[in-house]
Amino acid sequence: MMTAFRVHAWRVASHSWRVTSHSSLLLLACALLALPVRAEELPPAESILTGVIGALPDIPLLVTGELQSRAKNGKVEARFNVEMLLDWQDTPPGARYTLRDNFGATLSHLALRWPSDAPTEYTFFTGNPLQAAPVPNLADPIAETDVSWLDLSLAFLRWPGAVTKGSEEVKGRDCFVLDIPAPPEAFAGCSGVRVWIDPRINILLRAESYDDESKLLRRLEVKSFRKINDRWFIKDIEIQSHPSRHKTILRVRDVQDRARKEYLDRDEGAPDPAPAEEAPEEVEPVTPVSASADPQEN
Repeated sequence: MMTAFRVHAWRVASHSWRVTSHSSLLLLACALLALPVRAEELPPAESILTGVIGALPDIPLLVTGELQSRAKNGKVEARFNVEMLLDWQDTPPGARYTLRDNFGATLSHLALRWPSDAPTEYTFFTGNPLQAAPVPNLADPIAETDVSWLDLSLAFLRWPGAVTKGSEEVKGRDCFVLDIPAPPEAFAGCSGVRVWIDPRINILLRAESYDDESKLLRRLEVKSFRKINDRWFIKDIEIQSHPSRHKTILRVRDVQDRARKEYLDRDEGAPDPAPAEEAPEEVEPVTPVSASADPQEN
């Protein structure tokens, strides 16, 4: 009887050891899968941002949209029209942003140029008609909105010193997370921006700006894309101020191609060129996609 008991006990102990061993291996495997990507396995931030900038349209664009400042209950409190002349692939790249009231009168205008071997150049105008004025703090909200010139221009994509911090999902899409320190000029009170980049389509999905005490100032989130000539272009953006959580929505209404000569002529004060033929387009919300699906096919 004692011998039989000992044999039975040995079999139970042996079985328990095997179960425990298999469970431990399973837990170890799960733990390894849950570990964040090691720093040496992350792509450098500079290459990620270069991919984003390289994926921007290579011809000038005239983009028109509307800023809707909204209360917490969703009621629209103020509306502004915005025009963006974008030539991201010019030498040097440049962009111009004009803010208008609901009746079309100009309120302010910011022009940026990004020379390859010099700091960013800013030119600012206010009034109707526009008159040259000192460059404001570009991290401050514009008019009665939650949007800053920094948010509108996405200027932080060209700031130096970015660092890849890890990877994270945003609305079901795998993104790289980058921290970008703010340059000292024109961005007082903003210490830097954290961005989430979808490397599959090289598009920014989220950006958060922080103050000098590393407290959240604003969160920018892309809500949908517009597809133009096989390129994905941001269509709707939500900007939320913190800690108030007040929101402003930027809705892109129209995107037109511009030949570079036409773009420069307009910049010098010539009449508006005739609209180019609108490219076929489609809109895609930012929703989860399967691992095998390509966003362009959704």
